[in-house]
Amino acid sequence: MDKRSSSEETILLNESIRRTVEGIRTSNLLTEIDEIYAQKKHDFTFTLSKDKKLGIFSWHTKMDATGNRIKNIALYNTGSSIQPSSLYDTPVTYDGIHQVKSLKGENLYILHGYINSGDSHYSRLNAYILKSGYLEEVPAFPNNESSISIAQIQKNPKFSDSLGFKIEMNGSRILFPEIRSNSIIQHSLAFNGKRYIREQRND
Repeated sequence: MDKRSSSEETILLNESIRRTVEGIRTSNLLTEIDEIYAQKKHDFTFTLSKDKKLGIFSWHTKMDATGNRIKNIALYNTGSSIQPSSLYDTPVTYDGIHQVKSLKGENLYILHGYINSGDSHYSRLNAYILKSGYLEEVPAFPNNESSISIAQIQKNPKFSDSLGFKIEMNGSRILFPEIRSNSIIQHSLAFNGKRYIREQRND
C-alpha cells in the first residue's frame, strides 16, 4: 500500500468515527456508552459529566503531519435531544469533567484535558455551560479567560507527579504548580459562585 492510499484510508476512518459519534442522539445511549467504556480499554477517550448532560469523545487521528493530531466531539443534552458540537481551543485529550453550581443555579462544567509529547506535558482546563439549548464557553477563570493551561518540561523526575491541575472539593478548588529552578510553588483557585479567583497564600 502506498503512502497516498494509507493517508486516504486514515481520513476516511476519521470521518467514519466522527459520523458514528455524531449519530448518538439519546441520553440513554450516552449513559450506556459511559458504562461500557469504564469496563474496557479503548482507542478513544470518553468522559461524561456527573449529571450525564455532557460527554466528550477524544481520539488520535493518526494524521499528525496535517497538524490535526487529536479530534474532540462534545455531545450535550438540549433538554429534548443530544446534539454534537466541536470544542473551541486547540484539541487535547479530555479525560475528566468537573461540575459546580453557580449562584444563578447554572451548572458550570470544567473540562480537563492534556497532551503528552516526548518530555513535555501540557494540561488544560476549559469552562462551559449549557444555556438556551447550546454549549457555550464562559470566562470562569481569572482575567476573564475561558481556559487555563500549564506547559511544563518533565526533566526532573521528582517534579513529574506534581505537574498538571488537581481538582478538589467537587470542583470548587483548583490546585496547580509553578516550577521555579529547583522548587515547586503551589497556586490555588476557588469558585465564588460566579468564577474562580486566586486564593491568597499565607507563606
